Amino acid sequence: MIKRALIKFSLTIKPPCMIPTIIYLLLRRYRRTNPEKAKRLMMILRKANRLLFLFILLLLASLFAFPQHTRLEYSIKRKGSEIGTMSFSQYYSGSKTMFKVESEIKTRFIFIITAKALEEAVYENGIMIWSTIYQKMNGNERVNKKTKLNGKNYIVTKGLESETINDYPICFNMVCLYIKEPLNSLKIYSDNFQQFLDIQKMGDHHYKIIFPDGNYNEYYYGNGLCSKVDVHHRLYRSSFELKKSTTPLCPSSGSGERGFRVLM
Repeated sequence: MIKRALIKFSLTIKPPCMIPTIIYLLLRRYRRTNPEKAKRLMMILRKANRLLFLFILLLLASLFAFPQHTRLEYSIKRKGSEIGTMSFSQYYSGSKTMFKVESEIKTRFIFIITAKALEEAVYENGIMIWSTIYQKMNGNERVNKKTKLNGKNYIVTKGLESETINDYPICFNMVCLYIKEPLNSLKIYSDNFQQFLDIQKMGDHHYKIIFPDGNYNEYYYGNGLCSKVDVHHRLYRSSFELKKSTTPLCPSSGSGERGFRVLM
């Protein structure tokens, strides 16, 4: 009884490989009665096969050429308590690299303060072609600045005012600090102050950047990523501490796999 059921199941389920054979047999029979129509039908099928092959190639190309993505998540703390979060993202697309930093803070300093900030930068072949920094505090715009490459110069915009600076090329700006330790870099472009600043090495994987207003940040690194930022402002102290990172596996690492590595 079981044997009879298996035979019946195998007859009802036809494998996909039988479909081309069935089409071939039908065309062969049709060619005897209508040779001209069969010839035209064969030409249509050949074109359909070429289109199908092209579609499969495009599908495979899209699967293997997906942009790599790195994401870092930070906890913003003040006096040991979390007051906000910050996220860093890095994308690759062809010859371009995109960076994005978003932060949000809510704390009490005499009165309740809510702040949001967005920083973005685009690099092409290792040179920055565009960047922006935008900050809001308690719903009011505080900072809105842009830097855009124009030939061999940069146009910097502060609100409605624009000017040209001769700082070409910019290869390292502030958003890069989260993903790349400045081992051999002495200068860095500040999108907020729209000028180059000095990078001071304080120790192993420890750096300091002093801003023109007298405030300064200290950056600490581990596993090639920024693990902590100490913010020293004349009115307050705070820190950004890395709590999670998702980085693409490097194909040259010998693993032979494509995927993502998650560090907690």
